[in-house]
Amino acid sequence: MKKKRWKILEDFPTKRQIYNWVGESVPVKYTKVKAGTRIIDQGERVTGRHLAMLTAMKKELNEIRKLWEPLPIVSSLIIAAIILIFSALYFKVNQPEIIQSLQKLSLLVSIVIATFIFAKIVEWILLRNNAKLMESLHYPLIIPFATLLTCILLGSRVSLYTSAFLAIILSAALAVEHLRFLVLNIIAAIVVILSTQSLSKRKEIFWVCGKVYLSILPLLFAFSFSANSFWNFTLAHDLVIELVFMMAIAILVVGLLPVLETSFKMMTEMSLMELMDPNSELLRRMTLEIPGTYQHSLLLGSLAESMANAIHADGLFCRAATLYHDIGKLNNPLFFTENQQSGIDIHGLLSPAESAEVIIAHVKDGVELARKYHLPESFIDIIQQHHGTTLAYFFYRKELDLRGGDLKAVEEEKFRYPGPKPHSKESTIIMIADTVEAASRSLENVDEEVLTELVHRMVKEREDDKQFEESDLTFEELGIVKGVLIKTLVLARHIRIKYPERLPTKIYSK
Repeated sequence: MKKKRWKILEDFPTKRQIYNWVGESVPVKYTKVKAGTRIIDQGERVTGRHLAMLTAMKKELNEIRKLWEPLPIVSSLIIAAIILIFSALYFKVNQPEIIQSLQKLSLLVSIVIATFIFAKIVEWILLRNNAKLMESLHYPLIIPFATLLTCILLGSRVSLYTSAFLAIILSAALAVEHLRFLVLNIIAAIVVILSTQSLSKRKEIFWVCGKVYLSILPLLFAFSFSANSFWNFTLAHDLVIELVFMMAIAILVVGLLPVLETSFKMMTEMSLMELMDPNSELLRRMTLEIPGTYQHSLLLGSLAESMANAIHADGLFCRAATLYHDIGKLNNPLFFTENQQSGIDIHGLLSPAESAEVIIAHVKDGVELARKYHLPESFIDIIQQHHGTTLAYFFYRKELDLRGGDLKAVEEEKFRYPGPKPHSKESTIIMIADTVEAASRSLENVDEEVLTELVHRMVKEREDDKQFEESDLTFEELGIVKGVLIKTLVLARHIRIKYPERLPTKIYSK
């Protein structure tokens, strides 16, 4: 008689239920840990027991500190007040524009708060009784997040102070190995500051994060060597995790930059460089439909940038904004002299008042196009202010002549641009450069003396017309601006020597 063989299958769901039931039925036991006992030794593998001890210690410390009692609250407020006072003193002495600008101050505070939130999320993940995560995240890179944002949006000097401030606070507040966290994050922040001086495109942020990762590799190896180990599983984990951290920071920064720029109306050098790309749709339209205006804008950008840099204004912004200041001419290109290639003057078919209306309309049309193509508000301000409330004088004078010189017969307001007048140094500089550059094209003999007289006369006319009364440009800066404009125009309009006519070439035959 053959023995019957039984086929045995393991019932995994039932097995798991039994394990869970047994685990729940076992009472939780607590172990007393004496004060001063080392919870985790150097090089020791982190287990669930260690995490439980850390979590219990943190809970106990919170109960002992009694954070919501009156005196601990007062203590926290005093410490916070001291930090705020010293920060305010630093910015007042070294970066007064931060204190004076509610916009920039709000942006800085928002970045600091976002960094604290980021840090607390990382700490929360570390202490969620997950041994694998705790083992992997020895030295979380958090400070480069704030350094990148502040360096791009507010400048390297603000970024350096903010990074040092955050590194010290977080190294003391987070459940990390304080000294190594501080050293690693400070080195990473310095590399970020050194690498963001010439960013022109957003994708370059990933290259910066790559440089940061390469710069911290020697430190990670040094930490491993200090434990008398050349290569181990922990070091491999650190190398991978820090790379993931830097990639996450790059993605976060690239995603947050447009939000912060829009929310706080900030323009970064990267945004300006992208707007100056000649392959953008609007600039391509200008090169094809209003080539004369586009060439005028290019020259005007060079002039305005030189003038702005001379008084420490934003030269790159001037250069970028002037490319778009006349985009309204796209709606009626042939009504503007620089685009009339056929030699036919359409204004001969219109009255002076009608011609002035079309010319003045390029400001309103420019604003509409700027909003359609989502240009920054600061560019729209330049479009509105680059003519201020000046007269379209050519057509005003023409209408006046038709009326026999009777000033009362001509309504001057119909021949004025709607404004507003220039408010910033940059918009004032662009108005001056635009006025003088356009007038210089009508000169027959161009030399330094003629250009000097032209610049002083045109600027004086704008002053007499009260176009600068709302501008924050000082008289001293105005003098510097005029001097730079004259020198730049002399170079731009220099007269070339006349070459002699080439003699006919003799043809020799064998």
